[in-house]
Amino acid sequence: MEWERVTIASKSIIDKYCKGRYNSSDLNFTNFIVWSISERIEYREENEILYVRGDLDGKEYYFPPLPKEKNENIVEKLSLAFKNILDNKGRILFIPEEIKNILEDKFIFSENRDYFDYIYLSESLETLKGRKYAKKKNKISQFKKLYEYEVENISRENLKDVKEFQRKWFEMRKDDPMIRKENKGVELLLENFELLELLGVVIKVDNKIIGYSLGEILNKNMILVHTEKALPEYRGSYQMINKIFVCYKGKDKKYINREDDSGIEGLREAKMSYFPEILYKKYELGN
Repeated sequence: MEWERVTIASKSIIDKYCKGRYNSSDLNFTNFIVWSISERIEYREENEILYVRGDLDGKEYYFPPLPKEKNENIVEKLSLAFKNILDNKGRILFIPEEIKNILEDKFIFSENRDYFDYIYLSESLETLKGRKYAKKKNKISQFKKLYEYEVENISRENLKDVKEFQRKWFEMRKDDPMIRKENKGVELLLENFELLELLGVVIKVDNKIIGYSLGEILNKNMILVHTEKALPEYRGSYQMINKIFVCYKGKDKKYINREDDSGIEGLREAKMSYFPEILYKKYELGN
């Protein structure tokens, strides 16, 4: 099979290799489609292995090859798939612990802290119990005192308003190249909200959206938050939307995966301030 661009029509093929299987924020169709435009994400199938590659700032990279089935030949098949990429000077990123453990006798893996996922206990984000969350609770209390607010699930009835909020949010930040890249993917998610089986909530003040959060069920134990936006001029809005999403969408799952920090210092500080239960390691191979 030749390389093909990842599009919405690719979902049924790609889901066969990764849907519900991994704890990683990277290895799911929604993540591939988010970056499909800005990083030219492509895929192909060969011998029941899924290969996915992209282009980051002019440098080609690969996601770890993913097997359709885990059977007695898994080590041999995956080893060959990895070797084929590396022999062609390829670089493999975002390798999760589950795959690294299968192949750790075959390759020398390097950790990349910038891509570690932040995984939290849903109960902790919902209740914010303990003194360590005092600042978060204080900001939420301020929000509740200052604003008359309402919460809605994202649905076809309010999706148009969410898209408009995202457009305005982006317009105020469009000079940031990372935000420009992300925005293309977020627009795709909102345009295909139902097809992608996404979950979301919005917070409204004076009948206007001032924040929203968008995610999906990653597997039987975990929900993945793909994007979260709020207007910072509303004091405590980010703390509020974080908590509201878990209360409305995350209570029946043990864990919430809030993705990595991409090595951005401010983002790392913000994610660590919620005290992750797990820093989910990822590895890489190649130059």
